[in-house]
Amino acid sequence: MSGTIGWVGLGKMGVPMARRLLQAGHPMYVWARNPEQTLNLRREGAKVATDLRELAQRCQTVFTILGDTRDVETVYQGLLPGMQPDSVFIDMTTVAPKTAMTLTDLVSGRNARFMDAPVTGGVAGAVNGALTLFIGGDDTVLEQSKPLLDHLGQRAIHCGPAGSGYRMKLVNQTIIAGTFLGLAEGISLARASNFDVGLLTDALSKGTASGMLFNAYAERMMQGSGDITFTLGMLRKDLRLAQAEAEHQQQPSLFLKFAVQSLNQACERFGPHAGVQMLSQLDK
Repeated sequence: MSGTIGWVGLGKMGVPMARRLLQAGHPMYVWARNPEQTLNLRREGAKVATDLRELAQRCQTVFTILGDTRDVETVYQGLLPGMQPDSVFIDMTTVAPKTAMTLTDLVSGRNARFMDAPVTGGVAGAVNGALTLFIGGDDTVLEQSKPLLDHLGQRAIHCGPAGSGYRMKLVNQTIIAGTFLGLAEGISLARASNFDVGLLTDALSKGTASGMLFNAYAERMMQGSGDITFTLGMLRKDLRLAQAEAEHQQQPSLFLKFAVQSLNQACERFGPHAGVQMLSQLDK
């Protein structure tokens, strides 16, 4: 699929993802509520749309990666008047799975197509094009979009019809929440045992407790500082969505109830914009 790309959502994940497509030679329009967020990509060759309608009018494929369900629905209402027939809209936000049907109906009313494609792999994965994309929607749209998606991730997994990508992301977030909380408790125990981060890494980084999240967060959790690449507020938002989906599927989860309570406590103490590494500081 060729043509001009539109990008909405210029946060920690969105900017490096948009940059990869721009650097691959794809003409691009961007838009953000805060115009300052567009400056770097504009310097690198992207054009800035005056509004969402113009962005939709000028682009054959539009990517969105936003904060929450309300943000996505609001942006799509803004895009709606400019949507062109046969254009493709790909949302990469973590939102409620039912949102997929709302957006599919909205987009199809303009003879355009929609696909949900939330991602995992963190900021490093976004920078390096090493994300995994969970795809929900028509497999023909996935096939047509794959040349673009290949710039963003190493795998695009078709999970089923519209909404299935969103659901798989909630499965992913439930699992990583267990890892984050277990890591935080383990770090608290290590701190109480007077183990320093060097010994902890040496002892555990090659064993069964090792893994991507251990490598990325053990030192940050031990010190309660470091780069903020995933916030307490974003994890809480994702787990609330997972909890609601579990209840919708008549599979209420005691773990998700506990995890949301833990994130509520952490957000109240450290603020929702603090990094998830602060989970290990709740015992202090």
